[in-house]
Amino acid sequence: MGVVYLARSRGGRLAALKLIRPDSAEDPGFRERFRREIGAAGKVSGLYTAPVLDADADASQPWFAAGFVPAPTLKEAVEDGGALPEPAVRALGAGLAEALQAVHGAGLVHRDLKPGNVLLAEDGPKIIDFGIAKVVDATQITRTGGMIGTLAYLAPEQVAGAKDAGPGADVFALGGVLVYAATGARPFGEGDPGALLYEIMYGEPRLDGLPASLRSILAACLDKRPDRRPPLTDVLAALTPADPSALISPALRRDLAAREAEANRISSGPVAPPPPLPRIEETASGGLRRRRVLGLAAGAAVAVTGIGAGTAGWALAGGKSKPAKPAPRGTAIAAAPAPAWTFVPPAPVGSDESHLLVAGGVVLWGGEDAAYGVDAASGRRLWTADVGMFTGSAVNGSTFILPNGGGLDGETTITLVDAASGEPRHLPMPDGAFPGSVFGVADGAVLLESGTSSDEDVPAVWAVDLARGKARWRLPLADSTVEGAVDRNGLYLNVKHTLSAVDLATGRRRWTVDWSKNGREWLTQGIAVSGGRVFGNFADTLQAVDTAGGKRVWSRTAGAEFPSVLHAAGKVIFRGDDLHAHDRATGASAWTLAGPEKFVGEAGHEAASDDALAVAFGGGVFAATASGRGLWAHWGDVPRAGKWDVAVSGSSVFATDHERLLCFRAAS
Repeated sequence: MGVVYLARSRGGRLAALKLIRPDSAEDPGFRERFRREIGAAGKVSGLYTAPVLDADADASQPWFAAGFVPAPTLKEAVEDGGALPEPAVRALGAGLAEALQAVHGAGLVHRDLKPGNVLLAEDGPKIIDFGIAKVVDATQITRTGGMIGTLAYLAPEQVAGAKDAGPGADVFALGGVLVYAATGARPFGEGDPGALLYEIMYGEPRLDGLPASLRSILAACLDKRPDRRPPLTDVLAALTPADPSALISPALRRDLAAREAEANRISSGPVAPPPPLPRIEETASGGLRRRRVLGLAAGAAVAVTGIGAGTAGWALAGGKSKPAKPAPRGTAIAAAPAPAWTFVPPAPVGSDESHLLVAGGVVLWGGEDAAYGVDAASGRRLWTADVGMFTGSAVNGSTFILPNGGGLDGETTITLVDAASGEPRHLPMPDGAFPGSVFGVADGAVLLESGTSSDEDVPAVWAVDLARGKARWRLPLADSTVEGAVDRNGLYLNVKHTLSAVDLATGRRRWTVDWSKNGREWLTQGIAVSGGRVFGNFADTLQAVDTAGGKRVWSRTAGAEFPSVLHAAGKVIFRGDDLHAHDRATGASAWTLAGPEKFVGEAGHEAASDDALAVAFGGGVFAATASGRGLWAHWGDVPRAGKWDVAVSGSSVFATDHERLLCFRAAS
């Protein structure tokens, strides 16, 4: 539909400004629907919603301004802090029930109540995004046989495309929202769209984990038949008495204060007119081809939660078409905050590229010519090491492991650098093998690949004893392109259409899964291991494979390449052009996040912790929370720095354009 900007009036009042895409504005029917949105929001403006300040549906590019509410959505609050305690759920439910009474009293049905459309403001929850609100007795906005709303919280009558989906649909959605708030899970699960539609129509809601005192009323709200759902007066009675202060936890209060301070900081800076929004082009088949919608105004535009940025959820026509896959989220992304510190080296680290590692409170930044140990807190140089740093380096505790870091004449080495002192120790590679990427350390041995050996030109994987520098075993490989991951139970190798588990003591394969039988070709891409499962893009599908026996636990159709896999905040995150997070246990999609541009194609330009994610794009760095909320983007000013390198520790993001090392605090 458009982009929502943080804006300010001439008098300094902050506002959320929705600017509509030009191609939408050319549609007379769209303008009529936009007038409906303005009118719907205006009817309930104030106590229960963001107040409407001004709008113009007839402008060449229509717009709509509402008061800016510096508050997280319920979805963000649950993702970041977990499910709410019972008193907070009661306060939330009572506030939303009262808000919906005002909505219905104005002759409206919201029809898209969901956690992302509920703001947890200091003066109580507020409902936003009236983009698909329907005047109760008016003609249905959607086409015959259509369905509009967000799938997970749709009422059965909305799924069926009923034209008389009335206030009961909002009661059903309210029940689902409160189940999510109390348990952190959707009432009908996280399955694929077809399965989810079936569960909404015929399945029972999942109420496990609900406090007993809430189960009866929320089960009633989620009844399949709208005439059997309780009126809002009964819902309100069942949830009261409620303490409004129970919803405003100390953590939420800190979040609110931080958001308000950040909005005031950004809005006090210089602002330039925003760039024109991109057009959405039609494909030959009549469908829409996604373009990223990114709002930036002189580095001062932010992703605003105050008015919804669009109506889209799902649309099924005549029961014939399948739901389109939800596109990655294009958001108006804030410019990065000023770096916490910047380190400029006394001499260049290399001519082409450099790399980053973090261990023991020290950032190791280096290239082929030099490496520097920099204090992660202050940016002060601690030491300089006469070692080379190349792709495939790794960390073990407080030691940096650098393949072919130099130091022994005529021999290829594994170089170990102590984070505290910067002192290097060089281990010669057995038989003169040339070291490649380090997969990890387990049972006192470093596990890494090598390109050649002295006796035969065969790629291999080695286990090298860290104490003695002697080879424990060597495993020949069928191809020179290999990806690996290590846990305490084994080494896992993705090479030439196969995934293998290798015994750490002997170097023998415990099991192998071979996907070559299907006859398709695909790239060997990155893997990761956690919790007894190996994750990767195998045979064009995202998969989790059990480490004990090689059995597939779950799979999801990929439709794209994912060269890297990350772990953060209990999710497995596949990084391709965008970020796609899945539940590690079930494979259910958790969130999808797009950066301002496509992310760098090859692996090694992304990093994650349980607090933050950082990924390089073609000229800068994008940062997000580990729960999938985009934070900011930094655009570099070094023309040749097309592939930034990044590292993350806690909430700190370290990034280099190969001439400077920058430190950002992800949440600042």
